[in-house]
Amino acid sequence: MLWNDLETELARRESLNLRRVLRTVPDGVVDLASNDYLGLATHTEVRAAAAEAAEKFGGSARASRLVSGNYSLIAELEDALAAFKHTESALVFSSGYAANLGVIAALGDSQTALFCHKRNHASLVDACRLASVSGAKLRFYVTSAKLVSLLETSDAERKIAVADGVFSMDGDLLDLPETLEIIRKYDAYLILDDAHGTGTLGASGRGIGEHFGLHDERIIWVGTLSKALGSQGGFVAGKRVLIDFLMNAARPFVYSTGLNPAAAGAALKALELIQREPQRLEKCRENSRILGAKLRSLGFEALNQPSPILPVIVGESDKALQLSKQLELRGFWCPAIRFPTVPRGKARLRLTASAVWESELLGRIEAAFDEVRRSIGSHSV
Repeated sequence: MLWNDLETELARRESLNLRRVLRTVPDGVVDLASNDYLGLATHTEVRAAAAEAAEKFGGSARASRLVSGNYSLIAELEDALAAFKHTESALVFSSGYAANLGVIAALGDSQTALFCHKRNHASLVDACRLASVSGAKLRFYVTSAKLVSLLETSDAERKIAVADGVFSMDGDLLDLPETLEIIRKYDAYLILDDAHGTGTLGASGRGIGEHFGLHDERIIWVGTLSKALGSQGGFVAGKRVLIDFLMNAARPFVYSTGLNPAAAGAALKALELIQREPQRLEKCRENSRILGAKLRSLGFEALNQPSPILPVIVGESDKALQLSKQLELRGFWCPAIRFPTVPRGKARLRLTASAVWESELLGRIEAAFDEVRRSIGSHSV
């Protein structure tokens, strides 16, 4: 029976330390794994903006935006996102996952070849696979040389590369200058998911494009409202004609209820705060540098990255689970990240720096890792 098969599969995962369960973050525990990089999710003004939007527009958008779920606050948010990303227009979705599914499936027709980076987030991979069902030619690459080879041999009428700007499990950046040079040379386009770069990279937090000083109309920007912007939802930003097309062809937009009003209000206020309080961005970067240096000095394999993502590579799943459990006992929440989210033998704790951390907390984090290292033995980490 199906149920027996499911029980067997769950037992198999349990035996490999790969079974997932939902757990509630205990009260009083410091969250070291949140994507709320700038601390805006709990900012007083962001909370107030969310409450005001809910009071004015209600707790739901009520319907698809093409039916009756569209309202002025959403248009204001989209204008702000377009200005922030220096594009002609933007379109918001109910999540970043939905935004990726929407834009890739809409553009990935039988005349299109999609070139998906192997380290991309699951939403990008899933979207490319969905498009391939509809006839798009799908190829995967991991090196620039491989991308060049695939583009050179492709006879597709339309060529689109798909990549993360910041790779979410390692925190490193796509080589955008090289990728954009390749895209231009082969008359292709780039769907670039800047989920972890929006709000954290560049002089004013506008993302990986600002970080490298690059902008091109061949780039289709995708992002999320649920990380540095402290809200929930996703967006696509680019040419006006692209956005008009997605309003007609992106199924997760056309056939889904519009963005929750409270989420829209929160995101709009967060965009304002990022530009008004640039010190948050610098504080986040400083805390990432400091914590990374502290952990490396203790002997942990903590990768030094330009993003707020600070992976501590452990190796085997059981060791990552043990390290996570010991940190939780000391008041710090940081779940183990295991296969298939990361490759086998690369289990880790994925720490994320926050702009709201003060030096006292950084000292406590360092002390906790030091205690764990001593208690379970340095060979285990």
